[in-house]
Amino acid sequence: MEHFKFDHDAIEALVESRNGSYKGLNQAALYTSREDFQSIFSHPLVTGTFVDLGCGTGEGCLLYSWLYPERSAIGVDFEQSRIEAGLKMKEELKLEQVSLFRQDLLHSNIPRGDTYFLYFPTGMVLDRILNELYQSSHDFRIVAIESHGDLFSRLEKENWLNLVAEIPLKSERHHPMAHIYERTFKPRDPSLLPFKLSFLRAFLLIEENDYAWLGESYGMEWTFEDRFELLTPPRTIHWNQVKEVLSFDQVDVKFQRALELRQLGEVTVKTLSSEFKGHIRKVIVRPTFHLEISSGEKVEWSHIVTITQGSILCYDSSSV
Repeated sequence: MEHFKFDHDAIEALVESRNGSYKGLNQAALYTSREDFQSIFSHPLVTGTFVDLGCGTGEGCLLYSWLYPERSAIGVDFEQSRIEAGLKMKEELKLEQVSLFRQDLLHSNIPRGDTYFLYFPTGMVLDRILNELYQSSHDFRIVAIESHGDLFSRLEKENWLNLVAEIPLKSERHHPMAHIYERTFKPRDPSLLPFKLSFLRAFLLIEENDYAWLGESYGMEWTFEDRFELLTPPRTIHWNQVKEVLSFDQVDVKFQRALELRQLGEVTVKTLSSEFKGHIRKVIVRPTFHLEISSGEKVEWSHIVTITQGSILCYDSSSV
């Protein structure tokens, strides 16, 4: 055990400041303790190839291989400095059964394993992991540690996962137990559709009061019951407000340009009589086609003369 020594501060100094990197967390918050890993690894349901999804330096994989040299371990993380530190340790300890990869779990293939470990995946990354695991054809188990307060409630929604065991943890966490889930081959419940869309770019036709508008599924995050936070535009919705799910090509052509302009960020919208600066939030399609700007104004599309971003002309009604 004394062999597993990482210079946490030096490694973290090289980590990029981006969503999902958890840069700035101390070692105890970022990583599962060795004592807890040993408790997990000694459980009879934790067998075969161990896959840590979001492994950091891969310490869990290294320890697993150290304790069970006849087994394989695979770690995936998208931070180069963490993976490089783990690979260096792997070579020093000559742990040939360990594989560590720098990959983005939002896009890369999920390695095949017997036991998957989840500690930090959240939001659309977690949704994508679960979607990929559901579509796999093999038996496996998931060991999960509650790191944010809602991981277990999220996993409970997946009707094809069965909670089969709990493991007491020594380190203080949001929940004192790690949970072990087994996959079943039950069809995934249709109510889980929004979780299949959060990492895809689909368009949601949302009815709210007496009007309808278009939101995007990409980056959508579940918060509670049927409530979700949209990334584009930043709004809270209830899933029962969603009346249609559309691809871009299925959106009426007259609305497509407005959806493209919404991706630009801050713009200046000019009419014959007024000028508004801000982000395009809602693209409202009923009862009339108009835009809601982040400054609060609503502008009829037919009244817009130009939309610019800085000095760049992005839309000119006279050329349409």
